[in-house]
Amino acid sequence: MSKFWKTVLLTAAATGAAALLLHQLDLESAREELRESGPDFPDLDPDDMQEEDVAMLLNELASQL
Repeated sequence: MSKFWKTVLLTAAATGAAALLLHQLDLESAREELRESGPDFPDLDPDDMQEEDVAMLLNELASQL
C-alpha cells in the first residue's frame, strides 16, 4: 500500500474516532443543561443598555487590563 493510501486510511480512522468521541460527549445537551442550571442573566445587548451601565462595564474592563 502506498504512503498516500496509508495516510488517507489513518486520517479516516482518526476522523471517525473523533466523531464517535464527540458524539459520546454530546456537547449540545451539556450546553442546554448549563443554560438551565446557570443563573439567569439578561441578554447583554449594548443597544438596550443604559449609557451608565455601558460606561461602568467599560471602566471595569479597563481596570482589569
